[in-house]
Amino acid sequence: MELTEKAKYFAINAHKGQIRKSEPDKPMIIHPISVGELLKEYGCDEQVIAAGFLHDVVEDTSYTLEDIQREFGEDIASLVKGASEPDKSLSWEERKAHTIAETKELPLRNKFVICADKINNLEDLLLKFQKSGVRDFSAFKRGEKSQNWYYKGVYEALIFNEDPNLPIFKRLKDVIEKVFDYQEDLYLKETIFADHREYYERLKRLHAQKIELQRLKALNISQKPFVIEFTGTPRTGKTTTISNLYDFFKKGGFSVSVIEEFTTSSYYKETFQKKYGNLSKGEINLAIMERVYNQLMEALEMEKDIILIDRSINDRQIWNYRCYQKGYLSESQYNEYKSLYGHISHEFIDFLVITYANALTAVKRDYVKSLALEERRFINEQNIEEYNNSLRKLRTFLETTTQNFLFLDTDYMNIDDTPIEVASQVLPLIRKKYIKNFEERYHLK
Repeated sequence: MELTEKAKYFAINAHKGQIRKSEPDKPMIIHPISVGELLKEYGCDEQVIAAGFLHDVVEDTSYTLEDIQREFGEDIASLVKGASEPDKSLSWEERKAHTIAETKELPLRNKFVICADKINNLEDLLLKFQKSGVRDFSAFKRGEKSQNWYYKGVYEALIFNEDPNLPIFKRLKDVIEKVFDYQEDLYLKETIFADHREYYERLKRLHAQKIELQRLKALNISQKPFVIEFTGTPRTGKTTTISNLYDFFKKGGFSVSVIEEFTTSSYYKETFQKKYGNLSKGEINLAIMERVYNQLMEALEMEKDIILIDRSINDRQIWNYRCYQKGYLSESQYNEYKSLYGHISHEFIDFLVITYANALTAVKRDYVKSLALEERRFINEQNIEEYNNSLRKLRTFLETTTQNFLFLDTDYMNIDDTPIEVASQVLPLIRKKYIKNFEERYHLK
């Protein structure tokens, strides 16, 4: 095992069972691993990277500097020592003042470890503030004023007799200014969103959650994609929401796949209907169900981060119920496929979004959207009410056969708000999955 990997796994075992003070649902080891990876990003040597992984071991576990020296040598032990505080019996102010004074005189390689530690701590803190919209220092032994003094003092000590334009130092300076000097993009705040300040604050929370997901994703080598299925009443913003989420995740560096609604696809119109057009309605519906299942399986093989599906497994469950009610499927057929595809949904669909509207609302929206007054063939009150009745009958079943479920009644909301409502629900779920993947990867639970 190479040096950095050995150091990483030593730290994982040393910190096992510990949690992050400011975010108790995160394992403590996420921080040291992030520090080591940050040092790797800035091109540091193996010993410095290894020290990044190990920098909290002496301070927060039963291992000593002698243990580190015995396992990793004098150089790494010295780097870890430079990032560790002295006797914890001293007051917080005495320990922090000592750290600032000692940091000034350390070699540059030691300073890199300290700098990476502070960057990760402050970037995590900034994201926490942005996600909640609250500046909360309650997880720390001292409040904002003392933290401001400490971090700015450390920064000045780090650049003492060094080039302050080194990228790693500039990154620390930038995050200090954002956390303690309230710096943000004023063009966005005061020009673009001047008349939509509340909306801007909501977007800031979503953006912070996305940044956190990027960082968590970087810690996971492989994972199954997060699958989101959309279904529900027509004209409730599903397609727009899928498009918005695609852009949101794509611009955040995530690989995203979109599976379009099968029954509106060119394949369905040009190939499927010709092949299966002579079958009964019940048989056609089952053939569609098999096809959307195959689409899902093919997408899962593409190694994407996110899969967005416009009407899939659970939507066909609703249509199957309609077929059963109209006599196109026997009770035994219906129950067989209900059970089979309920199991498939539970295994592969991470989040089911059902957007709802009453039939008249949906028809009104369709007329407004289409810019035409011709009579509707599909989107009419009777057809939509039949669909909604089936949806209402199956709602409890769908809730029990999907891992996570959102029913969004759009009757009394602007459907332009649908994407932000869905994103607000889905981001914490992806975060939870990434943390679980991380814990499983390193056998933390």
